Amino acid sequence: MNKLTQVSWTVWALVPVVAVAVHFDSGQQLLARDVAVDMLGHARIVEQDAMTAQGVAYASHLAAIDARAATFLSDADTSTQLTLDEAVAEEALAYETAAGKWSKTAAAYEQVEERLGAEDSVVRGEVQWSKARARVRSGDVWDGAADLEAILARTQQTDDPANASLARAAREELAAACYFGARLLRLEGKPASLWRPQAIRARQHFRYLAEAEARDGGDDATVRALEDNVERAINLESMDHSELEGQPLPKQSPRMARGNCQNSGTCQTISQRPPGRKDGRGASGAEPIGPGW
Repeated sequence: MNKLTQVSWTVWALVPVVAVAVHFDSGQQLLARDVAVDMLGHARIVEQDAMTAQGVAYASHLAAIDARAATFLSDADTSTQLTLDEAVAEEALAYETAAGKWSKTAAAYEQVEERLGAEDSVVRGEVQWSKARARVRSGDVWDGAADLEAILARTQQTDDPANASLARAAREELAAACYFGARLLRLEGKPASLWRPQAIRARQHFRYLAEAEARDGGDDATVRALEDNVERAINLESMDHSELEGQPLPKQSPRMARGNCQNSGTCQTISQRPPGRKDGRGASGAEPIGPGW
């Protein structure tokens, strides 16, 4: 057997060893990443489904408000009362459906997060943000806000532009979560000692974002939208309860908040570090505000 043949057989004999090494090391990492990519695509489909359901729920919410107004103006006769009951039932069912789809969205993003490796830190942060936002919209407001708070604290520890962008998106969603929670607590008749701190924190976060956007040369519409959010948070603190009941919820708000805000440390830290520039994630807080936000 000549040397060339010996080398060929040696290389051939090493192929299984290399294959095993790839399978148990980089091969498994690549496989896990491929699986994560597929799961991320699925999570985004589930998220889009939840967004559609949220739109249906909001439309039913507006219809229920109109039905209440019609009942009030007609002295609550039997026919209009029946219509109101139907509208309220439809609203409750629509929000329950949307909440379930947002819960599925959060679970889908959590599965993606579990598949990502340490080298996928940027994608992991975005996935965690998506999961936290879905938790808030599902009604798990306090745990979702806690997740956003953790993202915000972590991303402020470095000067990485990607982290700055994620920090800003997390602050927008955190401000919205604080506002959602405060308003839902008020509607449930909870004492001011519970809802007012959340309203104040929402106002602080929105003001921080508005001032940073103006300082960084942001467009007037975005700055104005953030300033409008500040005003809405202030109004939430001062508005009469009966007046609040007659106004629509924010479009992306759940109908009910699960859990106990007293056991949550969310919405507390107002960092002095300027946030990064606005990115394209579409957080609830910085979008132009229409009726009901």
